[in-house]
Amino acid sequence: MGSLSIWTFYRNNKRKVLPVVGIIALAIVGIASSGVLTGSLYQDQEREIAFFDHYALVFSSLRAGLSEAVVETVEGHSTVAETVRMEHRQTYRQGLFGRNTTSIFFVAEKDQRPFADRLGWNLVEGRWPESGTNEIAMTQDFLRNRGLGVGDLIGQAVDEDEWLAGEWLMVGALGGSIIGGVGDLGYLQEHFLDLPGQTESVEIQPGALAVIAIPGGEAELEALLESLPKDEVAVVYRSKVRRNFERLRANLDTILWILNAMSIAVMSLALGLLNVIFFMQRGNEFGLLAAIGYTKGILIRRVFLETTVMVIAGWVFGILLSIGIYSTLNAVIFVPRGLEPLSVLTVRVLVFTLPVPATVILFGVAVVMWQLHRMDPVAIIERRD
Repeated sequence: MGSLSIWTFYRNNKRKVLPVVGIIALAIVGIASSGVLTGSLYQDQEREIAFFDHYALVFSSLRAGLSEAVVETVEGHSTVAETVRMEHRQTYRQGLFGRNTTSIFFVAEKDQRPFADRLGWNLVEGRWPESGTNEIAMTQDFLRNRGLGVGDLIGQAVDEDEWLAGEWLMVGALGGSIIGGVGDLGYLQEHFLDLPGQTESVEIQPGALAVIAIPGGEAELEALLESLPKDEVAVVYRSKVRRNFERLRANLDTILWILNAMSIAVMSLALGLLNVIFFMQRGNEFGLLAAIGYTKGILIRRVFLETTVMVIAGWVFGILLSIGIYSTLNAVIFVPRGLEPLSVLTVRVLVFTLPVPATVILFGVAVVMWQLHRMDPVAIIERRD
């Protein structure tokens, strides 16, 4: 019979304890990975849609751009503080699960600085695009992700897999958390817009409007945008984007919880069977303790304490192992490539892992309680059980 100290039990039964701690740690690493990877994906999307914390967008559904009536309706409304006329194009960056869209906003040269300032973009290398040129400036994370730098060319003319038509010269690197870039509106309109019936500049008929509401006027602005003719425009604003994003995240998290629950159930069953084996191997110990006056309640508390300490040790080791793995991946792969860093120490990831120790403890203790309920101390002492 071992000592009554649980620490003595751990020291004398390393071959039993360490495999269980290892199994729990590996389970934590596996389940944490689902939270870490999807968390990185969500953070990347958050950075993309953070644009709509500053602007709402009105896109033209017509080849000829926004009609004068739509432009006048938006720009002349009392809830609109400011608008920026623009064209919107997309390129890509490599994400965890494939290519993600990255927006490039082509605005007039006079609008570049105010537009960028509102988004929190600042020039850290190179210069701003000049009027009448095929120049663009992009955020640093995008450049790292694509392996580009100031002076490089981008576009379908130099890369057939590129989404952005034409050939564009990278002249600036921007700092900021929102991913994207800016270019010159005039050049794009002159070289890439083929508008039937247009003989003059199309500046008065932009392809998109970035709209800023007056303080406290967001709800009225959204109502205004939704009132615009649906056959002419598409509108995107903060609450709309957030609703869609939260719906997508909820659906994906539901799937992850189902898969994690199945994994936890299987693991708990396996560890429960191990507990039965360990209990049978310690039958003499528990039988003698019961025979000398230890109640089943005391024995159950002892088992609960032993199991809890062992499971928490496995959980902590799993978290530390995960931190080590993802810190290495961040340093070697994610940060150098401009991907969103992986993080284990977030509320979301920790919540994903907490059901593991809770379930294993409850299931393990329940199995032992069932065994203790069936135990006959006299039979054990007489070696008939």
